[in-house]
Amino acid sequence: MKQRIPFILVAIVIAVVIFLWWRSRGANANVTASGTVEATEAQLGFQASGRIETVRAHEGDAARAGEVLAQLDTVETAARRAQAIAQAVAARATLLDLERGARPQEIAQAKSALDAAEQRRADAARDLDRARQLFGDEVLSQEALDKAQTAFEIAAAQRDQASEQYDLVRAGARAEQIAAQRAVLAQTEAAVRTLDATLANMTIRAPFDGVITVRAREPGEIVQAGSGVVTLMDPNDRWVRIYIPENRIGAVALGDSAEIRSDTDPGHAYGGRVIFIASEAEFTPKAVQTREERVRLVFAVKVRITSDRSGDLKPGMSADVHLFPRP
Repeated sequence: MKQRIPFILVAIVIAVVIFLWWRSRGANANVTASGTVEATEAQLGFQASGRIETVRAHEGDAARAGEVLAQLDTVETAARRAQAIAQAVAARATLLDLERGARPQEIAQAKSALDAAEQRRADAARDLDRARQLFGDEVLSQEALDKAQTAFEIAAAQRDQASEQYDLVRAGARAEQIAAQRAVLAQTEAAVRTLDATLANMTIRAPFDGVITVRAREPGEIVQAGSGVVTLMDPNDRWVRIYIPENRIGAVALGDSAEIRSDTDPGHAYGGRVIFIASEAEFTPKAVQTREERVRLVFAVKVRITSDRSGDLKPGMSADVHLFPRP
């Protein structure tokens, strides 16, 4: 009996070792799941409303980043931009005129007017002196003296007015006038930039290299801002979304390699790599599993397609993913 005890202990130790080895092997075993191919897609539309003039993109066409895909009618907006540019040119010319001040010819003209007014005032002053002398000699009437006085006052006022005009011409525009005109110029230039932005928003350009998957509108249609016109898919950013049961998620890690097969060509395997693992579990989506399996908790995993340059795996296709966890 005493000899059998060590044998039983050895058997228990061997069994524990086998169990631990089997459990470790099971944790690192390959994981297989089914999912759906997805891709980065952009539904592109105009930021402005209007009538579509052209749609250059057709379904299946390849598009380069920056390439024009569709264009709105820009006739009216272009005319308003031309009007805004003309207003900006006029405002800039007015500002330049104010900043430069009066031309030499204008200053000379004002000086001549002042000299003439000064001469008329001097003549009126002499006439008034003679009238006063004659009035004192009782040769001139009071009425004639009053007329000479009035003529002198008018000439003096005209001289003062000419002097003020001469000073204004020499001084140029006030700082407040220049500031106000600068504001007018800034306003007109802002209107031009606004219309430039509007014209840019009337063109759809491809934001990245891709393939047109949907052409939703045709030339001549009236569209509102934001309405989808074309859909662009990025073939270089496709993945398969799968769901891993809670008890198997420990065997999956970011960067794990994968083998992807589709129902269309099950004999052809495509390369893949795990790029995302959900941080929280969820119930199995109804569209993926049976009623019995829906109650299980799963983690969403994204496996990027790394070797399908021909684009065989298209969005919406079902695919089987075989993961190869790293040791």
